[in-house]
Amino acid sequence: MSDEVNQVPPAPDTGIPGPESDTSKILAVLGYLTGIAAIIALLIEPYKDEKWLRLHAVQALGLAVAAIVAQVVLSIPVIGWVAGPLVSLAVLVLAIIGIVKAWQGEYYQMPVIYDLVKQFV
Repeated sequence: MSDEVNQVPPAPDTGIPGPESDTSKILAVLGYLTGIAAIIALLIEPYKDEKWLRLHAVQALGLAVAAIVAQVVLSIPVIGWVAGPLVSLAVLVLAIIGIVKAWQGEYYQMPVIYDLVKQFV
């Protein structure tokens, strides 16, 4: 009877397996914090073929590139004063969500960003 209580329900089938190790989780989290870690995760031999880590690394790079492009566009004085803080907040929120999902080992398709980078996953 105690065995039934401790069983964890199976994860939903997403087509992409979860992280293969705790190192994969750490690389995914660091990828959202720094784009360099995402690039490293895509280049290191044991991790570059891991689909779950590749998903998070590519999304992290996509988010970083989108943030840079948005900040350049929003450097126009009047537009940037209004929209700049909102875009920065949106990038921060998406990065935090990505970090939490990666740390929990979940498959996560980031809104808008995933659609832009899904061909690289």
